[in-house]
Amino acid sequence: TYSEKLQDPRWQKKRLQVMNRDHWACVHCKKSENTLTVHHCRYSGEPWDVDDQFLMTLCMDCHKTRQEEE
Repeated sequence: TYSEKLQDPRWQKKRLQVMNRDHWACVHCKKSENTLTVHHCRYSGEPWDVDDQFLMTLCMDCHKTRQEEE
């Protein structure tokens, strides 16, 4: 399942790299104290195979808003 794939060490490594790139803050609201997630702007294959340019760090509130808009 997709949720199992998000537990894969390859995704966890990629997720941490993206958060580090984004300075451990939401790229929309710039908050760093909220729970963060990595959003896929585009899917292609496995979650960890997506090019970094299509991944962004979002707080949970901004992620929910983004998902509703898409």
